[in-house]
Amino acid sequence: MAGNQTTFDSEDAEVLLNQLREFQDTLRQEWSRVLNQWGNLKYVWRDQQFDKFEPLFEKFSATYDDAERECEKYIAFIEEQMRINEERKQQLSGRLGDL
Repeated sequence: MAGNQTTFDSEDAEVLLNQLREFQDTLRQEWSRVLNQWGNLKYVWRDQQFDKFEPLFEKFSATYDDAERECEKYIAFIEEQMRINEERKQQLSGRLGDL
């Protein structure tokens, strides 16, 4: 298995990282608007339909929270992989400089 070489394109990783960050920012902004509107509506909406909708919205909100945490994990993972890749490059260039 020593012959298996893994490659990591730091430029592609940087692009993905930036896209994930932009996605997260956009999602947070839009979700904030949804929560604000929900807050406005739930103070005036009182009927059977509200009683059916509120638990659905709360479940949706919990799912959103899970997705946001997962996105944060993906961002942290890619950042860590980029850091490791940079350390390896520096180590390799140091070894090559010793030759």
